[in-house]
Amino acid sequence: MTASPRSVASASSMVSASRSFDREDRSRSRSRVGSPYSSRPDEPVGIGLSALIVTTGDETTVYKYVSDSITEILGYQPQDLIGRSAYEIFHPDEIPYLRDIHYYSLQEERCACVAYMRLMHRDGYFVECCVSYSTVFRETVAVYTRAENGPTTIQQALTARDVWEVSPGSQGGKWGVKRWTKSSSTSRPKLTSSSSFSPPAEPLSPNSRWKLPPPHPRSFFIINRFTDTCRVIFASNEIISNTSKLRNQPFYSIIKPSDRTLVKQYIDTAKSWTPVIQNERRSGGYGYCRFSVLKIPDLPAHGETYPQGTDEQERMMPGQEFIPVEGIFSASSDGLLCIISRIMPDGSSGI
Repeated sequence: MTASPRSVASASSMVSASRSFDREDRSRSRSRVGSPYSSRPDEPVGIGLSALIVTTGDETTVYKYVSDSITEILGYQPQDLIGRSAYEIFHPDEIPYLRDIHYYSLQEERCACVAYMRLMHRDGYFVECCVSYSTVFRETVAVYTRAENGPTTIQQALTARDVWEVSPGSQGGKWGVKRWTKSSSTSRPKLTSSSSFSPPAEPLSPNSRWKLPPPHPRSFFIINRFTDTCRVIFASNEIISNTSKLRNQPFYSIIKPSDRTLVKQYIDTAKSWTPVIQNERRSGGYGYCRFSVLKIPDLPAHGETYPQGTDEQERMMPGQEFIPVEGIFSASSDGLLCIISRIMPDGSSGI
């Protein structure tokens, strides 16, 4: 690729960007009904809320961006976590397993995965959480939510590519890992034994440097779910499309005009599957589709709120390209997430 990755904006700029948009009036009601997955049964919890997370895509997994709903889920303010390693809030008993899963996910550039694990609340106790994550060009983007009803009832798992359950009792009372596998993105996950996951031949040292393969051309976008035009809060890099002027512009500006209706359908579905406050019927999920993006964004003309170009007009623009990608759409309480991965000449996208 001739383009070089644009470094991710500072955490403070990302936080200010996400807070600069108008939001729906959201009820942040809490329930005092205990959960068997919470270490503090009488603790009022952020049931149904989900937070967007961005970390470095290496062995340190340092938080770079944390959205506001983390406060309701785990008690932290975003600035409490930014700059710290995610391992600091993992349960100590689970860290050896999670480190192996983490290494595997980075090595294989896994996307649209789910892990059920415990995370430490700011008050010092642990909460069972569903962590949905993807590897995107040397970064990891994730959504945290509470797994209030246990792993098998979360819809997110039904559309994920990999599902991991780290829990006690999975191996005769000892800590272990269960992996659910899928033959395709449309099939239901099938529970397999932990032997289906092969950790590295040598144990991973907490201080070791991981050697990772060259990353596949891939970008992610954090999108404001509370605007009709889906304005972009953040674009991770310029590997695929020129995104330097995309902030606060409609996400559809980088979509090939004839594909915008399809993409809108997937965005609307992501919103539907993941309402601001989730419930048992709608608890998240991934949507997959192939479409083309523009190398040069079709930004709205002055006075317009939506891009107006056609395929023919874009073809006539010097330097313009229609770049085929595979997209993964999901959502959180605080925004939408779209990951795009370039489709190679052999038809593979690396997803």
